[in-house]
Amino acid sequence: MNHNHTFMLFLIAIILLTIIVGVIGRLISRKRLFNDMENLWHTMSPIETFIRPNAKYNSEYQLKKNDYDSHQLIDDKTWSDLNMSDIFHMINYNFTAIGEMRLYATLRGMYKLNNQTLLSLFKNNKAFRQQVAYRLALIGKTVYPKFPDQITFISSNFLLMLCPLLPVITALVIFINAQLGLLLFLASCIVNIVLSSTLKRTYDDDLKSMFYISKVLQQGYAITKIQDTPNPEVNFSHFKAARRLTGILADINDQDVGGALIKLLKMIFMLDYLIFHSIQRSYNKYKAELNHCFSYVAQLDNYYALAMYQRTLDVYCEPQRNTQMTDVQFTELTHPLIVDAVANSFTLNNNVLLTGSNASGKSTFMKAVAINLILAQTINTATARSFTYEPGNVYTSMANADDVLSGDSYFMAELKSIKRIVNINSSSKLYCFIDEIFKGTNTTERIAASESVLSYLDQQSNVRVIAATHDIELADMLKQRFINYHFNEIIENNNIHFDYTIKPGKANTRNAIELLKITDFPETIYQRAKDNVSEDDHAN
Repeated sequence: MNHNHTFMLFLIAIILLTIIVGVIGRLISRKRLFNDMENLWHTMSPIETFIRPNAKYNSEYQLKKNDYDSHQLIDDKTWSDLNMSDIFHMINYNFTAIGEMRLYATLRGMYKLNNQTLLSLFKNNKAFRQQVAYRLALIGKTVYPKFPDQITFISSNFLLMLCPLLPVITALVIFINAQLGLLLFLASCIVNIVLSSTLKRTYDDDLKSMFYISKVLQQGYAITKIQDTPNPEVNFSHFKAARRLTGILADINDQDVGGALIKLLKMIFMLDYLIFHSIQRSYNKYKAELNHCFSYVAQLDNYYALAMYQRTLDVYCEPQRNTQMTDVQFTELTHPLIVDAVANSFTLNNNVLLTGSNASGKSTFMKAVAINLILAQTINTATARSFTYEPGNVYTSMANADDVLSGDSYFMAELKSIKRIVNINSSSKLYCFIDEIFKGTNTTERIAASESVLSYLDQQSNVRVIAATHDIELADMLKQRFINYHFNEIIENNNIHFDYTIKPGKANTRNAIELLKITDFPETIYQRAKDNVSEDDHAN
């Protein structure tokens, strides 16, 4: 056997060994991943405990929001006021990037998770849960893909399509002329590596998205074969080639020798470019099918996440749409972001004005009601013992602040926030939550403007309002329109205690002056402030 044959056999052996090592490594990794699925369920843990720097949770929402009536969706101000990003992360037990994007869009009001049968499958059927979770985990979150409609269709280049053949042709030359063949082989490898790197930089987002779609198709098809899985509206026969080639396209871990060699071989033979062009025609032709597949897989991921989230809750319920005149009624409702939160029971069938001292619980109560109205209408879950509601859109004006970039003062920011509520032109039910209305201006004008705005909202038959204020005078002015409720505190032995429980009637206590004393302000400051209040009370 001559040197040429020896070299060729050695080269083939290296390639085969690389493939075998890669396959074995992947099989071991997948076996470990499958076993991890139930551990995650029992420990109530997400598959990842960190936020990826490339995460784009809002991609689907931003792409599709113009297709919806804006009143159907949770607007940016309400989302921010209610810390809904924190709610999203609390529920986010998704395995896939597309699952995360769909969950975000769901919480913004685009979709609903109300299939109790499917939710029960994830909760109660271990085999179903473990197999589906495993397939979802194989899709993963390494890429936050473009949606099929966003991917650029790239025309193939004839010369580039021939380049993958160069290493094969030059390797054959080695049998004729070893030195020349080896030089040509190395040159062709270098050329293809450079071309692969250049093409990857040019079309990186589209390549990554295309390959991610292939994984979604492959694992989505595998999920349909699992017993009890709902049937998708997808004809997977259109994508046979893509599903079969996904293994070659799969993300390679180049941190080990086997992975690095496989990645090098892919670049030498420009496999990514070849396969990209072989499957993009079917993707371009059947975009509607691809979108259905995305929705199918992402929704399954969301139901797993919801099932897991509900396991973490001490108290929750499936909300019921009411058939009575009551707008909202609940028992033992809590704020989902607060640990050991105090529960409140309440019936909302009139506009409500909340009064009470600082930190007594007004804002938290309003946020808890608003958040649960959103959760009830999106993921069919409420953090309460029972929750009955009439569907409606939720708007808030709460955490207002100065806007340095736009030059808006606090009061201007507050005006714009409330004006967007006043300007809503919708016949649908509206739930409006306004915290410390117009606190950015002087007392006289604040009370006058607040009374005017709240009276206007009261006259809108489709609007239900919960507003909070420190102005007791406002409670008296609006007592014919709004029902008064309050939160209060108990001050004993220089300590202040809040029970965070809503009570009927307006507040009859104040704590700002006493807090000066409790927080160890100088006695002269405390006493002077107390005297000032006493003088004002006598004057009135």
